[in-house]
Amino acid sequence: MLKKVILCLLAPLLIGGCASGKGVDVQKTQSLKEAYADYFLIGNIASGVDMDDLRYDILTTHHNIVTAENAMKPQYLQGTKGVFTFGDADAIVDKALSRGLKVHGHTLAWHQQSPAWMNSEGVSRETAVSNLITHAKTVVEHFKGRVVSWDVLNEAISDNPPNSEDWRTGLRQSPWFKAIGADYVEIVFKAAREADPKAKLYYNDYNLDNPSKAAAVYNMVKDINERNPDVDGRPLIDGIGMQGHYNSRTNPANVENSLQRFISLGVEVSITELDVQYGEAGKQTDEQKIAQGLVYAELFNVFKKYAEYIGRVTMWGIDDSSSWRKQACPTMFNDTLRPKPAFFGALDTDKFIAENKAFIEEIREKEKKEAKQADAVYGTPSGLADVSAWSQAPAIPIDNYLMAWQGAYGAARVLWDESSLYVLVNVNNAEMNKANLNAYEQDSVEIFIDENNGKTPYYEKDDAQYRVNFDNEATFNPSSAAEGFESWTSVSERSYTVSLKIPFRTITAKEGGVIGFDAQINGASAQGARQSVAIWNDLSGGSYQDPSGLGVLKLTKR
Repeated sequence: MLKKVILCLLAPLLIGGCASGKGVDVQKTQSLKEAYADYFLIGNIASGVDMDDLRYDILTTHHNIVTAENAMKPQYLQGTKGVFTFGDADAIVDKALSRGLKVHGHTLAWHQQSPAWMNSEGVSRETAVSNLITHAKTVVEHFKGRVVSWDVLNEAISDNPPNSEDWRTGLRQSPWFKAIGADYVEIVFKAAREADPKAKLYYNDYNLDNPSKAAAVYNMVKDINERNPDVDGRPLIDGIGMQGHYNSRTNPANVENSLQRFISLGVEVSITELDVQYGEAGKQTDEQKIAQGLVYAELFNVFKKYAEYIGRVTMWGIDDSSSWRKQACPTMFNDTLRPKPAFFGALDTDKFIAENKAFIEEIREKEKKEAKQADAVYGTPSGLADVSAWSQAPAIPIDNYLMAWQGAYGAARVLWDESSLYVLVNVNNAEMNKANLNAYEQDSVEIFIDENNGKTPYYEKDDAQYRVNFDNEATFNPSSAAEGFESWTSVSERSYTVSLKIPFRTITAKEGGVIGFDAQINGASAQGARQSVAIWNDLSGGSYQDPSGLGVLKLTKR
């Protein structure tokens, strides 16, 4: 009954009434940019398809700054060395400026969507430095006077840096880092500043509500700005972009803590890629829609609190159907371009929270209790190839799909002893492809562990991710999780088996203990791109950075 009452209260804003199918006229809906005119700019992404018709009406009605989603990334602007193709980006910029929108540039240097000739193995340091400077300066000079700010460098810090105090040790082992070294960070910022001294220069990254990663970014910007305090009249790095790819378990307090940390540096902060995952398989329940609205409301309350230090809040997607995470319904507008409760949560935060908080707390408690549980059975395999050793352990199905394509799936069985966890995963319907350079886009198995079952929304020292592809090549998050790890694989036609020995890093296991656990299967296509993801429990797709949604494994003896 409570749900029905709340939905009816909200329905006039959403569809014109509880039973009506009529949509909202976007021109008659209160504007987000007007609601936040005294706080900060409101932004969104734009591509060619967003610049006409209703999508363009939404863009111009509710936003006053745009970011090109892809058109300004290195591979689109200079896919071939020395050949710059500005046509698509120019079209977006010119159309935006003609309607009074500002433009933010994204991005000059990144480890993804960059052509291999720039920095791949075999490219000398001297050549890589020249490539980086030439690209950055040419692009910034081309848009000089039309683009107000730039994501100069994107996602340079690893997800779980080993030592946040020494930011250089936390740099991602990207092609730029391997070709040049840690000083590539300063090099690209100096090139951008020289090309357009008036444009604001940002470092941009995700998962910055993780205290460890936020500390590494803080120390990087602090160190660089202290060594470059006056570059055309101001420190080299003007701002930090917090990407804001959040989910149902995001703690606004962690976002606020990171905001405070970055603000203390004296730089501008922007929320650069905001979306909130709250759905599965492209669908949302009524409860999820309202719960998502509360997350947006709570986040915007934090942003308003620190508005004098925030340059803009940019959403990453106009509507669910065009979102890069469309399976999780993360935006403020649904796939028919109607505003969702998320829109109204952001539009009038206090009203939305007052009307819905009690209901949402009830839903959140329900979600906490719904984490799946399974048993791990006491036992030590004689060897990882002895798959019969796991026969006593119950099967854990890995068959909840996070993407539209229903590809590889399987089941896991788990054993344990005082020092290690032993996991066996049988995978079916696999293409067996590892052509993609991104390990997560290869046919592989991932195991997520939260040894104290703390359910924090960020990785702590007891949390880790282990990935093994069908060819027994392993990757780890954090890298220190590799110590003592062992794996074995066996392949047959369209199926494979992986067994893993995962040493406990912070606990001595005991009967009756519980740990956070999840198992995921990545399915690659014949073309080498990940086309399916199947998982046991966590449907958010964020287990690689947020262990709060993992299932629960009970350590038993039989």
